[in-house]
Amino acid sequence: MTSVISGQLLDQYERDGIVFPVKVFSAAEAGHFRAEIESVINDCGKGPLRRLDSLHLFFDWAYQLVTHEALLDAVEDLLGGDLLIDGTLVFYKPPHDSSYVSWHQDSVYSGWHLTPSSSAWIALTPSYQANGCMRVIPGSHKQGLLNHVNVRDDSNLVRRGERVEMVDESQAVDVVLQPGDISMHHSTIVHGSNPNASDEPRIGFIVRFVTNKIANRERPLLRVRGEADCSHLSLAEPPIATDRLKAFSAWRAFTGS
Repeated sequence: MTSVISGQLLDQYERDGIVFPVKVFSAAEAGHFRAEIESVINDCGKGPLRRLDSLHLFFDWAYQLVTHEALLDAVEDLLGGDLLIDGTLVFYKPPHDSSYVSWHQDSVYSGWHLTPSSSAWIALTPSYQANGCMRVIPGSHKQGLLNHVNVRDDSNLVRRGERVEMVDESQAVDVVLQPGDISMHHSTIVHGSNPNASDEPRIGFIVRFVTNKIANRERPLLRVRGEADCSHLSLAEPPIATDRLKAFSAWRAFTGS
């Protein structure tokens, strides 16, 4: 197997807490997955959803995305060959939308900093400054967990409204990606994103990867590579519903979307 993230890219990941851009999907594949997500959003029929959780547990196309060989090869370079998914999330920002993501660390509530973990941010549209790309504070992952406050704001895509109390935004870097590119980031890197001020949507599909070393979770995890002992975990089965309406109904019941 040829390494996807090695050498200078691996050094960048350890130094900055993030590596990007890494080309994983073709433009055609990114376009296919984008169309599927937009179809789910349109099917909801109550205005565009900005946040879609756990699609990989119900839709065969989402399962195909998270188990894509090139994606798993990239993650294996960072975490090794025993990989599980501890959740997925789509952030959808329509054109000229006020939605944003406050400065935060993924691990503040998840505990991902206590175990080998990494998040893949997959661009299914161009992602750049004007349409609200992810922004990071390079090297902030080395500071450990920082103090957060929860501030209620309906425009914030982070559910609890958690945000780091003090951030030097002059150090921020825009994570600019093209469709099919990914970034990989540490669970303790400080990151967020601004509203979409452009004429096109911004869609990012986020996959949370862990190993079997993670402690027992309340939710099922999906094993995607390896055969390590996972007897302490609840493992999810790949989605079996090929009927789109059945998959959509099951997903809505599970997430309350």
